[in-house]
Amino acid sequence: MNVGNTVHEIFGRLPEKAALYSEPALNQPLYTNLHVHLPPNFGSIQSIDDAIAHAKQEQIVVLGASNYYDHTIYTTFAQAAVKAGIIPVFGVEVLTMDEALQAGGILTNDPKNPGKLYICGKGLTRFDDLDDATLVIWQKIRSGDAQRIEQMIDRLNQIDFLGQCEIRLQYDVIAQTVAEEKRVPVHTVFLQERHLVQALQQAIWEHIPEKDRAAWLQQLYGVQNAIEAEDVVKVQNDLRTYLLKQGRAAYVDECFVSPEEAAQLILGLGGYVSYPALIDGAPSISPFEGPPEVLVEHLLERKIPAAEVIPTRNNLDTLTLYVKTLRAYGIAVGAGTEHNDAVWLPLLPHCKRNVPLSDELLSIFWEGACVAVAHQYLQAKGAEKGVRFLPDAAARHSQIQELAAIGASVIATFTN
Repeated sequence: MNVGNTVHEIFGRLPEKAALYSEPALNQPLYTNLHVHLPPNFGSIQSIDDAIAHAKQEQIVVLGASNYYDHTIYTTFAQAAVKAGIIPVFGVEVLTMDEALQAGGILTNDPKNPGKLYICGKGLTRFDDLDDATLVIWQKIRSGDAQRIEQMIDRLNQIDFLGQCEIRLQYDVIAQTVAEEKRVPVHTVFLQERHLVQALQQAIWEHIPEKDRAAWLQQLYGVQNAIEAEDVVKVQNDLRTYLLKQGRAAYVDECFVSPEEAAQLILGLGGYVSYPALIDGAPSISPFEGPPEVLVEHLLERKIPAAEVIPTRNNLDTLTLYVKTLRAYGIAVGAGTEHNDAVWLPLLPHCKRNVPLSDELLSIFWEGACVAVAHQYLQAKGAEKGVRFLPDAAARHSQIQELAAIGASVIATFTN
């Protein structure tokens, strides 16, 4: 079964809207996570089964994947989620470059690169029969990223200090290793920077004795300060910083599409655009995002109807201010954990320093997840409705309320 058929199989079998389970489920918020990266994307989730088992244990009823490059794994994800009584939400994350913001030196949701803008898609329902315009953008992203990673590998292999220790990397070998570790077909693996530094760290561990690693890494980085050589995750992050970032030996310019192309791709995949807000996840809130009303203005200018946050980055008070402001302007808000790091954390979102979410935030995030579920349900049913950008604030509020009620009923029907 292909991914598109999976979506329709899950939601198409449910009753029509008028016959959905009628219990007012919105009155009792349930736990959700709308943004994780599943294997083969880099992260601490070891397998689809691992993700579902943890979600079930943490009583999460809606789990949203935000993978990029290949979505073949979504069929396996969907089937495992349904079996566990969890509703899957299908998403995508796209790296874009806004040239006007770049020219103005304005940071957005990337804390270091002006104009670099992450954009997410939620509620994807079309994967297999895409129109030509969508396919062109999809292939542009995939081929551009694959070429960049291959160039980075070539540049790593040209570093004499690595060559002297017979350390060499190969795209196919790394991809095969990732596929075996994550238990996915190798053709679904599109390597990321983090995959490269993980493979490089493992090669260093194989070739350099433990007692020599700190001094050896110090030479590799070309620094005099003390170097971490025991914490594997820290070593991988340092390798990325000293070798792959701008101005370093293996840096290669990223391949971007424009925000407009990303939005076209997301709509072509049957989803809706969502902005992943960084807020105080950086040393200072970016000009694009602060204060909250400015972020709202930027989203409305770009006709973006939804936003999402990764609360583990944020302080509770700051997060609350932003989420309430976004929702007050008729922008649906969801939350996730991303899980794009090697360190494991719970799937249930929480704020910095393990501060739990307030009931108010849980309610808003539950509503946002219900909106995503409703969008997938309506699209699978062949309805033209779903999440759309509406210029009128009152209309945006009504849309959220209507879709959230449908989504809550879908979840209640699905889980009862």
